[in-house]
Amino acid sequence: MDNISFCPDLLPAEQGSPLPLNEQDPFELVGIVVPGEPGQLEAMAQALIEEYILLGRNQKQLIALFANPFFLATHRIYLQKGELYVRQLILETYARWQIPSTQKNEE
Repeated sequence: MDNISFCPDLLPAEQGSPLPLNEQDPFELVGIVVPGEPGQLEAMAQALIEEYILLGRNQKQLIALFANPFFLATHRIYLQKGELYVRQLILETYARWQIPSTQKNEE
């Protein structure tokens, strides 16, 4: 039996149609900052660094990810917490995951 049959809400609607196209719509995603609880910025920084370390990124790549304004979430952390904080968190995360120091700075 098909998995979709167990989730009828995931099926496309049979009636109606999507909204008409608007020529003024730039078709761009727009992100906004949502205020959070104390400590959430630090938790997000930790999670992002862990994710990229486990994907094989080195320290130089991680710093570039945080320093580049194109990457809004990581750059916001970089601006609010500072480069020293980000560098220290990267080193702590490498240590937590027991990544050998030779892999931290590979090009």
